[in-house]
Amino acid sequence: MPLLQTLACSAGISIGMLTLPPPSFSAQDIHPILVNFTAALIPASVASDMLGKIFRKQSLTHAAWWMLVYAAVVTPFTALAGWFWKQSVEAMLPPDILTLHQWLGTSLGVLFLFLAGWRFTIHRKDQKPTGSYFFLAFLTLVALVYQGSLGGKMVFP
Repeated sequence: MPLLQTLACSAGISIGMLTLPPPSFSAQDIHPILVNFTAALIPASVASDMLGKIFRKQSLTHAAWWMLVYAAVVTPFTALAGWFWKQSVEAMLPPDILTLHQWLGTSLGVLFLFLAGWRFTIHRKDQKPTGSYFFLAFLTLVALVYQGSLGGKMVFP
């Protein structure tokens, strides 16, 4: 590829006559991307744990553990990106919804770390999750769905 074409591609992506802008790594762009990881991994983890317990499939409970680990790692970065994004859009959003969304999201990030720690002790002992774990995981899912609805209300009023 000639140097000039290479430089042009670094400014964006060219597909035929279509040129796409370069990716942005601002909080405004990162937060919605990371949110999707959390929104997918937590329910998939809980569902895998439930199915693993019901069908006595250790592979499902191991998968659930790893999905929860990934969610617990990515969610604090999601919350941090949300806090940074808030600085640029705060004046345009309903303050009551924004405040609730921001603090619920931060709390969920901490809760996911707690759940991952609890799940680690279960995983380390090679056991299946208990009813109390599932109860907290279900409450967490309810809070996560509510959190997503708050975000949706702000983005799609």
